[in-house]
Amino acid sequence: MQIIYRPGGPAAEYAELALNIYRGCTFGCRYCYGPRIMRKKPAEYFASPAPKSDISVRVTKDARALATAPERAGVLVSFIGDPYQDPGDMLTRRVLRTLRDHDLPFTVLTKAGMMATRDFDLFEGNPDASFGVTLTLHDAAMLAAWEPGAAGFDSRIRSLEIATVKNIRTWVSLEPVIDPVQSLEIIRRYHDVVDRWLVGKINSFPSVERAHDWVRFRRRCIDLLEDLGADYYIKSSLWEVDDASNYDRQARAALHLRPPGYQAACA
Repeated sequence: MQIIYRPGGPAAEYAELALNIYRGCTFGCRYCYGPRIMRKKPAEYFASPAPKSDISVRVTKDARALATAPERAGVLVSFIGDPYQDPGDMLTRRVLRTLRDHDLPFTVLTKAGMMATRDFDLFEGNPDASFGVTLTLHDAAMLAAWEPGAAGFDSRIRSLEIATVKNIRTWVSLEPVIDPVQSLEIIRRYHDVVDRWLVGKINSFPSVERAHDWVRFRRRCIDLLEDLGADYYIKSSLWEVDDASNYDRQARAALHLRPPGYQAACA
C-alpha cells in the first residue's frame, strides 16, 4: 500500500491499519511524538502542517486494494497529527468518503472537538464507522498547558454527545493519562456517551510518572470500568508497571488484554 499502513509497537494496540493525512499538527501537544517520528524540530512540526503529497490519489489506490482483500481491516485516521487542522480544509472529509465508498471500516481519533462533527453524515448509518476523541485532562488550565492548540474539553464532550444522539459508535483514548484523578473523573462523568475506553499512562515524562501510583490507578480504573459495565482496553504501558500482587491480570481483565484492532474498538 502507498499511504495506508500497518502500525507497530504501542500504536498496534489501537488499530490494524492507519492513515496519517498531514505532515505536522497545529495542536502543539507537549507529549506529541510526531516531531520525533517526522524528524522535525517541534517548532517546525507544529507551525504549518501540510497534507501529504498526492494523498487523495494514494488513498484511492490503497482503498481499492483493501476492498478486494479477503478480510476487511479497519483504518484509523490518524495517529500522527490530528486529522482536523483547518476549518476550511475538506481534505479529511474527502479521505473518509473514499474509505466509506470502498466499504472499508474506518474510525477517527481527534482533539478537534466540534469541528469534527461536520463529517458525521459519513458516520451515520454506517456500522463500520466510529468516532474517537482523546481526553487527557478536564482542568482548563492544565489542558491549555499540555494541549495548547487543541479544542477545549467541553467542545470534545459535546462532539461525543452529538455522535451518541446520531447513533454513531464512540470511543475515548484516555492516553496519555497525566493526572489519574482527572482520568477517573472523566470516566465517571461521561461513560454514558462513550462506547469504549482505551487507557494508557504517560511515558517519557519521568517527573510526572514518578508523581503517581500507577498500580493503584490501574486497580481503581479497572474497578470503575467493571462497575459501570463499560467496554475497555488497558494498554500495555499501564499493564507493565510493577505489580507484586498480579492484580486481576487474569481473573478480571483477561478479556481486555487482547489488542482491540478496529473491529473490537467498534464492537
